[in-house]
Amino acid sequence: MFDCHIHTGLSPVTLTPTSPREDRDRFADWLRELASTLGIDRFCAIMQTMGTDVETCRKSNRTMAALVRENPDLLHGWARVNPEWEDATREFRRAIEEDDLLGLKLTYEVKCDDPRVFPLAEAAIDMDVPVKIHTMQRVERREELPNESFSDEVLALAKEYPDLKILASHIGGGGDWEYRIKNIRHQENVFLDISGSVCDAGMVEMAAEYLGTDRLVFGTDNSLYSCVGKLHGSDLTPEEKADVAYNMASLLRDDDPYGYSDEKLADLREEAVERFRESDRKRASGDVVDANAYLGHWPFRELDASVDGVLETMDETGIDTAVVSSLESVCYRDVHPGNRTLAAAIDGHGDRFVPFATVNPRYAAWEEDLEECVEELGMQGVKLLPNYHDYDLDDPAAVELGRRCADLGVPVMFVATLEDQRGRHPRFELRGFEDFRGKPARWRDEQVDAIVSFLLACPRTDVVVADAWQDAYRIKTETLHERHAMVADGESGDLLFVLGDLFIDHPGQLEKVVSEIGTEHLVSGPGVPLTIFESGYVVPYLPVDDDAADAVRSGNFRSLLD
Repeated sequence: MFDCHIHTGLSPVTLTPTSPREDRDRFADWLRELASTLGIDRFCAIMQTMGTDVETCRKSNRTMAALVRENPDLLHGWARVNPEWEDATREFRRAIEEDDLLGLKLTYEVKCDDPRVFPLAEAAIDMDVPVKIHTMQRVERREELPNESFSDEVLALAKEYPDLKILASHIGGGGDWEYRIKNIRHQENVFLDISGSVCDAGMVEMAAEYLGTDRLVFGTDNSLYSCVGKLHGSDLTPEEKADVAYNMASLLRDDDPYGYSDEKLADLREEAVERFRESDRKRASGDVVDANAYLGHWPFRELDASVDGVLETMDETGIDTAVVSSLESVCYRDVHPGNRTLAAAIDGHGDRFVPFATVNPRYAAWEEDLEECVEELGMQGVKLLPNYHDYDLDDPAAVELGRRCADLGVPVMFVATLEDQRGRHPRFELRGFEDFRGKPARWRDEQVDAIVSFLLACPRTDVVVADAWQDAYRIKTETLHERHAMVADGESGDLLFVLGDLFIDHPGQLEKVVSEIGTEHLVSGPGVPLTIFESGYVVPYLPVDDDAADAVRSGNFRSLLD
């Protein structure tokens, strides 16, 4: 695979415009480890910073050029300039013609349809190199990034310069990806990279349907495990996946000194077809539990969350058991009818589905609903969605529900959100997400405070925390031993975190999760059918033995139900 989008600032060593050879070598060694683990042949690197003036930017581009020259089998490099600078075009030309960088990466100094970008576009056409544009489609623009380009600006630039090769960044970077795809569908000189942390089911397939796989380009934007899984898990043929995997090569200029020969590229595509064909036949091994799955109707986009549809996905991917709750209950005022619908829908499928009740502790008669779910409907746990149902987890009613669940012997699961809030429906704003900078699909800091309070108030309750991101470390540190000490007999509740929701973009972060969280506190919960299973299922990459991996796959969760 040929990754069109990786940053130098999210690795164990951050490269700067003046980074010495030692740092460049450390960065390259890190990438080589990733390449070996994930099956990526080449990376197109982006310097994290270019400075505030053209002289510093020149140093930055030259540092990138040195990194590429030292690792010609591994790297290409994007040039960077600020279109506001008087000498921006001159430095761009120099970076291509002297430094042999591959093209231009534009971020958000100005919108890409600003006339100050036009000289750069004309230079790119003249040199036959692509321009990669940071592109979003947020539900609303961020005040601190007023010049961030949306697909509308990309489309305007593409129409102004139809011979310009434009690569619109990260379809999974957050925002309305369906709008982005439809907006550029007829503009043949706009290509779309599939990078970004959002891995919604159907994303790659819709892009392929509207644009064709010849206009899709593989990339990660440093979301390495999830984006490799995004391509492997997409419903494309092995040949189409191989096209996406290597389409970046077609955007390089013909005389790029680091480009593949036609023969080499053909061989790589052929090898990729075989790898994708093999991965299509390969199901996840072992006993696999998806601890955060759903059934029902999702009102915000087309999604097959029917029993038959989810069973088909489970069979294709190797999920043995899905812990399911009601999608309807996410948006119902009275959530309980969704639980009854769920129980009826999975009747006869007890070997594949474990039902969790959705309960709103701030709604009338929740106590009776909980009792019915557990004692009559056979629900084996409770899912709490405080941001959808408008309460805090340290609310006295939520704490009372947690204690009641401990008495009933059923675990509680906390979920922050079912989708990245940068792409939410414009009229559907979740509690706590009025300002979600930096955490569009995670718990706010004050919500983490509430989780800690809940855990300390309910020391006997088994709890699974989804969407914990980097806050899992704090939650565990502030509660685990305290909960144990608060229970006289030592039988404190278990505390588990959904692995795929943690911050695990590269091997070093997985090692940190294993050492500081511990596999005994991890469960697998890719979130079928909302997300692509392969994107959230990272158990095969864990640096642990088979027994520990089995515990994360299923053992830890099944122990909650014993």
